[in-house]
Amino acid sequence: MLGKINISRTLSALATILLGLTMSACSTDRTEQETLQLWFPNQGLHQAMTTSELGDAAQSSDEATLQLGIRLMNGDRTERDLDRGYKIFKSLAEAGDHRAQFFLGTAYVQGAGVEADEAIATDWFKKSAEGGYDMGQYWYGFMLSRGRGVDGEDWKTAIKWFRKAAKQGHPNALFSMGEIYESCRAGVDRDFEQAASWYRRADGPQDNMAARFNMRRLIDLGLVEWQPGDPGEAPVALVGMDDASFTACAPGAKDPLLE
Repeated sequence: MLGKINISRTLSALATILLGLTMSACSTDRTEQETLQLWFPNQGLHQAMTTSELGDAAQSSDEATLQLGIRLMNGDRTERDLDRGYKIFKSLAEAGDHRAQFFLGTAYVQGAGVEADEAIATDWFKKSAEGGYDMGQYWYGFMLSRGRGVDGEDWKTAIKWFRKAAKQGHPNALFSMGEIYESCRAGVDRDFEQAASWYRRADGPQDNMAARFNMRRLIDLGLVEWQPGDPGEAPVALVGMDDASFTACAPGAKDPLLE
């Protein structure tokens, strides 16, 4: 039985590594849900399990083991155990699981089960990003863009990783791309139409309030045209403030506000 479990785990690890290579090389855009299904094909099954059942499944499945670690970190249907959750993430991450590398990075950011260290966190985010995991790509880009865990801000490199995560439908990466084109980050030419395109995609699959707010602001400032599906209604054209716009008062009439 032990041999079968080891073989199963080895195959699971190889499948995850091959998935990362495929995701890194793939140029086709995906939705957030499609990406989630690729990285966590058994999530629905695992979510329906009790923690005891998930623990049994974890004996032969890295995905189930990772889900168990997430539950332990969050205290989801079990007593919260940061130390055990951290150890699960670390074991899987060191074995090359790109999903676990991201979660290990978050543990170092939050100081969950380990002393907080943003430099180490960023290193793990980078490994996850290079493995093709969208969450790792976004958070590696985020850390670079804010100069966290690294020597100063690096928007030029951050944009590369935001774009990769955005192609996998990551909503925050889509929003970040909109901000990049609106704010000329890293020398990118300002392009309000490009910014609007990214904001629309960020707000597509779910109600992204930040993207919706920025999109409406661009519309209200007259920087982009309103389109069906955009927040609110199409702006109403203002009446020109010229002499023809005013009707003369009747003789002897006074403006009550001036009396």
